[in-house]
Amino acid sequence: MLPLSKELDILLLDLAWSMWTELGVAGLKRKHQRFLITLEELILLTMALAEVDPRLRDESLDWCTEYHHFCSISRLKSIAKGFENLLDESFSRYSATLNALCKTNWPVFQDSPPLNISLSRKSCLRPLESPALLNIRVRSIFGTGARADLVTFFLTHKKTDFSVSDVAEIGYTKRNLAEILEEFSLSGLFDKFLVRNQQRYRLIKSDQLMQVLGPIPEFAPSWRQIFEVLLSLRQCIKRSEKSSDSSKVVEIRNLLISLQQTLQRLNLPPPPSCSNFQDYLRSFSEWLIGFTRKIAQGDFPDPSFLKIH
Repeated sequence: MLPLSKELDILLLDLAWSMWTELGVAGLKRKHQRFLITLEELILLTMALAEVDPRLRDESLDWCTEYHHFCSISRLKSIAKGFENLLDESFSRYSATLNALCKTNWPVFQDSPPLNISLSRKSCLRPLESPALLNIRVRSIFGTGARADLVTFFLTHKKTDFSVSDVAEIGYTKRNLAEILEEFSLSGLFDKFLVRNQQRYRLIKSDQLMQVLGPIPEFAPSWRQIFEVLLSLRQCIKRSEKSSDSSKVVEIRNLLISLQQTLQRLNLPPPPSCSNFQDYLRSFSEWLIGFTRKIAQGDFPDPSFLKIH
């Protein structure tokens, strides 16, 4: 039986490969055609897994050398900060390598020499008509940044109206988002109105936009929140692998408490407490692997995914 950390890594790699293959990396399996892919979160996941599968790292860099202009650097930096110390070293090594390969200016948080890799030159950009590539399609029209990501956000959420605080989760400053939403409302694309002294915005020309920007993916998962949970738990598991069962349980429970709000937003209740440490670790492993396997397979309408239509 595989250790929990290795079993988790296998599933995360399966997920990452499927998503990169959907974008155009030379991979074998595409299981996420119905799911919105957001590039920055996928890059961060790949950075976290770089040492486990160097080929995934190298093939993703192969794609990024050609299509890095579709990546929002400001959003990448913003999201990376939310992962605290999970990615600093791997982030800097990945960014330094891409900067050396194609003269980009991706952020480097630590002094890190670029990797010596040989690009396969097999990557392409799959047709942007793919529902999964909606965000990249919108960026190709509105430009890479907050404007495109706001349009994507409104198109892929059932809820009709949002405040600036609601949309801040996409990874830009509230000031920037507020300015763009004001401009959108002036254009007639969005409506704005007050609810209890709070300014709210609603997309009022969604049908027209969907005619131009469609097709829309069936599911729009919050990859940022999902990876925050999975990568934090992954680090915790690896760090405590040689600890006693009691120490493992304490670390896991403390982390789950700190992730409580995110788990609630994902509608992902963790396993209940149990006085028997081995029983708890068993139920925790089944919970974590079961959730990750479903995500990696990409073939189910889970409550943690937003069904758009």
